[in-house]
Amino acid sequence: MDYRAWSRNLNMHFGFYRWGMDPLALESMVEEMSRQVFRRLGLRDGMKVLDLGCGLGAPARALIRQRDVAVTAVTNVKYQVAMARKLSRGLPALGTVDWMLGDYTALGLPGGAFQAAFSIEASCHARGADKEPFVRECSRLLAPGARLVIADGFMKGRADLPLWYATMLGCMTRGWAVERFADLPAFCACLERHGFTVLAAEDISWRIAPSVAHVPRVTLEFLTEELLLHGKTLDSVQWGNVVAALLSPWIGLGRPYFGYYLVTAQKLRGQRKTAERVGRAAPRRVERPSLEGAALKLLAASRAW
Repeated sequence: MDYRAWSRNLNMHFGFYRWGMDPLALESMVEEMSRQVFRRLGLRDGMKVLDLGCGLGAPARALIRQRDVAVTAVTNVKYQVAMARKLSRGLPALGTVDWMLGDYTALGLPGGAFQAAFSIEASCHARGADKEPFVRECSRLLAPGARLVIADGFMKGRADLPLWYATMLGCMTRGWAVERFADLPAFCACLERHGFTVLAAEDISWRIAPSVAHVPRVTLEFLTEELLLHGKTLDSVQWGNVVAALLSPWIGLGRPYFGYYLVTAQKLRGQRKTAERVGRAAPRRVERPSLEGAALKLLAASRAW
């Protein structure tokens, strides 16, 4: 799928469902996910903020419409930088955004220069189970006291994946060019090693379920338009994205193995030895529904189509 098929504002992430929202209104839920991330950043006017893995920049544009902050939005795709700049011209905004082409694990930016950073469904593209290259660069770039908020899928650290589940997971990660999803325990431990304290690791899997239920409909509409109406053909990369999207609801139902989390961490203000953080209590985790409950909510939402 492409950006326009999923979101009229060109977001490319799942949505956040709040009580009282219309589960049929995909765009509202997608925009709400960005708002939930921003809310956890502790923003103040004048802050310098990093968007790591910005895509076409919809969250960054939403943020500068709401707040007087200076955003540096990073992607490693040249086309996305050009499109983000084009889409942003002439838009009313309180803040500013600088679109940057670069590798978010090795940016030529000054250390300690940013007061907040976020990454929505992009940290998964970094290497390793703990995403250390990504975490290390976040630690270098953020000032003491700065918050880092990650919205993404995480493995729960279990090694006993059933063969059928591991096979589907492998197909999904290959389709989305993800080496592997982070293991949540390893990721949180890596944050601690690199000078962060983890304030919360919130399991919001059931809150994204209504938006995940839109995947089959949106995929069918995309394929109908591209293949039948426009007579186009899809290359292997596009087909990989389609297959990955269709597998995502089934991967999400593997609740013992996988979850969607909002992870909030804060850069420590003082110098503390790693040894002092060893053996700390696990970060707060909330909203852990059962597999059956998640399945029922997903099924109920999907029956609308």
